[in-house]
Amino acid sequence: MARGVRTFLRPPRLASLERAREQLASSSRSTVFVQDGERLLRAWGPPERPFALAVEPSSDRWAVEAYGVGPVAARRAVRELFSLEDDLGAFYRRVRNEPVLRGTERRFRGLRLPRDANLYEALLHAIVGQQLSVASANAITRRLVARFGRSLDAGGIDVPVLPAPDELVSAGASGLRSVGLSRAKARALLGIGAWSSRAPTLGQLRRASADDARAELERLPGVGPWSAENALLRGAGRTDIFVAGDLGVRVALERFGAVAREAPESDARAWAARHYAGWGSYATLYLWRRLVTEVAARAG
Repeated sequence: MARGVRTFLRPPRLASLERAREQLASSSRSTVFVQDGERLLRAWGPPERPFALAVEPSSDRWAVEAYGVGPVAARRAVRELFSLEDDLGAFYRRVRNEPVLRGTERRFRGLRLPRDANLYEALLHAIVGQQLSVASANAITRRLVARFGRSLDAGGIDVPVLPAPDELVSAGASGLRSVGLSRAKARALLGIGAWSSRAPTLGQLRRASADDARAELERLPGVGPWSAENALLRGAGRTDIFVAGDLGVRVALERFGAVAREAPESDARAWAARHYAGWGSYATLYLWRRLVTEVAARAG
């Protein structure tokens, strides 16, 4: 049984593990998280050298355990995972002056953007999830991990790890097709597996304009605007990516009286630029969260 290094982190005032747990439960990222009581565990780090990370509330701090790195790296990983460096208060000041999301700063107080461990993982999730429900994407990801991935021992708990780029390439098109991926998605995953070793750094993608960063990823086969924006939002940790082509976002904008669903995508982008310049990623997240919560409440 692996032994972990335990440390503590004092999160910003506007940070909630409970809100993060609620978000993860309804997203395709739930496949790479393990819940053990109040602890959340997942693999973090480069795809070739992942380590297991666990975090749970502990009074006014968060208790952090890492299996494979020291306390400094563990705390840095938690700050990245839960976007603790983002100035959520600045986003909330905009929310209070905009009618569609007004009130969500209280309803989802402390919800921050849960990130992916790296850009490769974010692209993998985006490609698998193209035009699929969350449940279908989860099922394929589980099969992908079971057949080509592995797990890390976190104190007796198995934490799933997505296949690394070389493992993805070794699986080949037929292997990837066997877990339920279409021919086009298998080809796209093989492409990102081969590209991963020469991918731009996160620093380069963060410094580039949103348009340039998106264009860089759209050069990959099978990666269009939706996939590129999701990968930048989850994998690069940018706060300024509004996923205007997402079906859920468009349904939410229409339902909440902002932009008609049949309107051009440019109208949705203009709404985000007018109200949430620099905060499009969080506008996307909070629109998703409001829509999912209200649909679930009606169904219940």
